Amino acid sequence: MKAIEMKRGGTPLIYEEIAKAMVDGDGNKVVNLVDFALNQENRPPSEIIKRGLASGMDILGRLYESGEKYLVDLIVASDAFKRSIEILKPRLIESESDAKLSGLVILGTVEGDIHEIGKKLVGIALEVAGFRVIDLGPDVSPDRFSDEARNLKADILGMSSLITTTMINAKRTIDKLVEDGIRGNIKIMVGGAPVDELFVRKIGGDAYGKDAFEAAAVAKKIVDLSKDKS
Repeated sequence: MKAIEMKRGGTPLIYEEIAKAMVDGDGNKVVNLVDFALNQENRPPSEIIKRGLASGMDILGRLYESGEKYLVDLIVASDAFKRSIEILKPRLIESESDAKLSGLVILGTVEGDIHEIGKKLVGIALEVAGFRVIDLGPDVSPDRFSDEARNLKADILGMSSLITTTMINAKRTIDKLVEDGIRGNIKIMVGGAPVDELFVRKIGGDAYGKDAFEAAAVAKKIVDLSKDKS
C-alpha cells in the first residue's frame, strides 16, 4: 500500500479513506488502512480512532437513521471497528504505560437502548487512562446500575444514551441512586450523541465528555478532585 497523500490544509487523507471504507462496508480495507496508518505512517492511535473509525461510524449511523443504510451495514462496520481496535489497543496502552490505577468505572447503556460501539470506545479510553472498567453492556436498568455501583464500590458510573427517547432513563438511574442512598458515593458521567453538558447537569449528573478521550480525561479530573477533598 502506497503512502496516503495529504488533503488541503495538511489533514491526512488516510483518515477519510478509513471513514469511507467503514461507510462502504469494506471491513478488510478498514483493517488494512488502520494497520497501515499505525505501522507505516506512524499516525497516533487516538487520531486514527477519532478521525477515521469514529468519523466513519458517525456517518454510517446518520445514513442508517435516514434509511440509506441497513442493520447489516452496521454489523459489518462494527466488526471492522472491533478488529481495528485490537490492532490499536496495544499502542494506546503503551503510550500510557506509566499510568497508575485511577479507580473503578462502571459503564452501561441505559435501559431501552442497545447501542454499544461508542460505549466500548469510552471503555478502552478509560483503560488506557488507568481505570479498571466494568462494562454492564446495553439496556441496563436503573436497579442494576444501582446494585452494581453499591456492590462494586465504583468511583464513577458512566451511562450512554444514543436515542433521545431513552435519555430520561439516565435521570431515572440517578434518582434510583439517590433513593438507595449511594448517590453521594459515586460520580456520574453521561454521554451519547443526543446528550450535552446542559442535559447532564439538569438531571443531576457530574460530568460529560463529547468523545471517548475527552470522557477519559474528565474522569481522571473528577476522581483526582474527589481524592484531594478526602
